Amino acid sequence: MVQVKRQDRRKVYEYLLMEGVIVIKKDMALPQHTETGVKNLEVWMLLRSLRDKKLVDLVFSWQYYYYYLKAEGVKYVRDKLGIVEDVIPATFKKADKKFEDDAPETRQRGGKGGRSFGRGNRGAPRRNEETEQPAQ
Repeated sequence: MVQVKRQDRRKVYEYLLMEGVIVIKKDMALPQHTETGVKNLEVWMLLRSLRDKKLVDLVFSWQYYYYYLKAEGVKYVRDKLGIVEDVIPATFKKADKKFEDDAPETRQRGGKGGRSFGRGNRGAPRRNEETEQPAQ
């Protein structure tokens, strides 16, 4: 078991509380974690213990650990840091999303009104507006 200094533990918990997620490269010989400045092994050990307490979720992909803070984990970290409930992790905040329906049509192909890549109407002649004249 690795003993972690109080100020290093505080740095990791503060970062986790602010962001809501922390990414750790699976390289325990790495001297420092890039976001916190604490030894990578210590950050991994702290978050492994939080996972054992079921306070964070773990996703492992492409040699990186992704730890996501749960609602119970937010309460635990706030208590450990002595912070009021005003601080909310970035992953818990709702972002203002712009949907494609609200944005102006910029695509040339596919979607509504554009030509698709399908096989439909292969044999139909194309309309040329310049050569067509209205019937009189």
